[in-house]
Amino acid sequence: MSDKMKQLTVKQTIRITETQKQSLDILESYGVNVSCFIRDAIKEKIQRDWKSIKQEKDSFKYPF
Repeated sequence: MSDKMKQLTVKQTIRITETQKQSLDILESYGVNVSCFIRDAIKEKIQRDWKSIKQEKDSFKYPF
């Protein structure tokens, strides 16, 4: 088991389209660990967009 998998995990349910499911099934047929693939994709997306996410939160003005 890799170091990534030794971390405490929490179950999260997501909904995907049938096309997305078929794509993940194809990846799995090539021997790709789909769970790790999804985790890595989420991590990459957050790292790439974190600066703009942070700016949006900091610039939000409360109406009261």
